[in-house]
Amino acid sequence: MKKKDRVADIHCHILPALDDGSGSMEESMEMLRIAVRSGITDIIATPHYRAGMRNPSPDTIRKRVREVRREAVKRGVDVNLYPGNEVRFFSELEDIPLSEKICTLNDSPYILIEFSPTDSYRLIRNALDEVLGMELVPVIAHVERYRCLLEDWKQVEALRGMGAQIQVNASSLTGKAGHKVKKLAWTLLRGHLVDYIGTDAHGSQNRTPDLRKCLKLLHRKCEEPYIEEILWGNARKLLISRE
Repeated sequence: MKKKDRVADIHCHILPALDDGSGSMEESMEMLRIAVRSGITDIIATPHYRAGMRNPSPDTIRKRVREVRREAVKRGVDVNLYPGNEVRFFSELEDIPLSEKICTLNDSPYILIEFSPTDSYRLIRNALDEVLGMELVPVIAHVERYRCLLEDWKQVEALRGMGAQIQVNASSLTGKAGHKVKKLAWTLLRGHLVDYIGTDAHGSQNRTPDLRKCLKLLHRKCEEPYIEEILWGNARKLLISRE
């Protein structure tokens, strides 16, 4: 990888003390160092949003992003950090004042949406239709984890055909989530059905933002133009135009 290349991680729980990710500023700094060492240049911080839970407000998320940015500069950690959320879909999503409750990905029309692993294909399809009706682009978080899609990967193609975009976890591609999940993730990559790779990192010891093993596999098994697209090209429209 050339120094000028940029690599975006659009799914990372790196903001301190907002969810089950980083527990402190020190841990966030260590996560940033790991990310930078593995080639990541841009990170969208995506704390969980779950209905009925105590969730950080968009203002709190943006404030924490600024705090982490300042600390990173002080420590000489060169990385770009942006606000976001990972939103567990709930049926009242279209009824809430979105801008007051949830951060889209870098305040773009793209929103990172997750589901329960056991949700049906029908539920996921209808949910995505609802999000699209809100004039948002749903990015399905770690699509390879959902049981209904593990049973029939061509349903991912149908969801993408609706207008949804697809994110897979780097750890799934390296086998950390099990053989079936790995198989689906690579099937989707080979079919060019993946739009983004994310670390879904939650800490500096386990589930870290280390992309090195994943990048080696990508460069061994995929075409370079497609690798550039899923590591940076697709994320560019979420980041560069809004910097």
